[in-house]
Amino acid sequence: MSSYAPRRVLRGTHWNYRIIDTVSGDNTHTSFAFKAEVILLENTLNIPRWAFIKGAPVSDVTAMENLDRECRRYRIPGVASAACFRRMCDVIDTHDSEMYIALEWLDTTLAQLKYLPNMRTYAIIATFLKAVLESCVVLEIQKYVNTDYKPVNILLSSIATGVITAKVGDMGLVFPADHRYEAQPYAMRAPKAVAAMLLCWIKPGVLGAWDSPHFLINTACPKWNIPTPDEVEGESFKAAVRSARRMSQEEPGLQAILPLEEEIRGVDMPQQLSDLLCLMPVVDPSERPSASSVLALKEFRAFQTFSGV
Repeated sequence: MSSYAPRRVLRGTHWNYRIIDTVSGDNTHTSFAFKAEVILLENTLNIPRWAFIKGAPVSDVTAMENLDRECRRYRIPGVASAACFRRMCDVIDTHDSEMYIALEWLDTTLAQLKYLPNMRTYAIIATFLKAVLESCVVLEIQKYVNTDYKPVNILLSSIATGVITAKVGDMGLVFPADHRYEAQPYAMRAPKAVAAMLLCWIKPGVLGAWDSPHFLINTACPKWNIPTPDEVEGESFKAAVRSARRMSQEEPGLQAILPLEEEIRGVDMPQQLSDLLCLMPVVDPSERPSASSVLALKEFRAFQTFSGV
């Protein structure tokens, strides 16, 4: 845990940052985070009032690797200038036991909201779906993939207004597309992963007790041909396949999961969103639509029109 207490000031390149409070995540992050007040150093226009400060202790190798990777990912062509990503403002080197980055502050995350079948919720969904899919397109062009789609990383502002802002946060687990198969299996890459995240938020537990997609594939998506343990390389992959096959056949909770289209149709949501969600979760890489093709679907446009976005 960081030694920085409220009111402590971190000195950045362009601005200083006075720590206001800690920010809690979903208990999966190894870094620590704060809300900070931005302090003007020089005459600068459009200075933000708040910033999101993310840090890691030098002693935590994994947290430092993720933080350094996040900094580097903002140098991927098109990322820093894309409105769909949270903006990075500063890299703060304290020259001691911790490192920080300052990022754009947004009001809340999808994880802090509850799905309600109403027009405000549909407008939020349409807005963040567009942002997330656009972020996928930017990364795909440069042959990268985000392996960390989850509600806590979907950032939102002005959700009570007619001009909702949605952005993708946490770039620490963005990898070259041909790496980290174990972090996000090819069967669960965007837009499949985005649809799975949305469905898990709408109907918690739909993918099992931990909403893990690995065991869902053979249950809710029976047309997807999962390889046998003999067809994959590496003991960790073989063990994962054996476990997934066993659980999909023996776990009562997983046996109760219906085919994905039936699960989607059973949720209280507009037809336009249901139609879109039924098209996005294609797990077979040879048939799965790209993020750009989903953005161009008539079903996506129909949902946007319905939600007024």
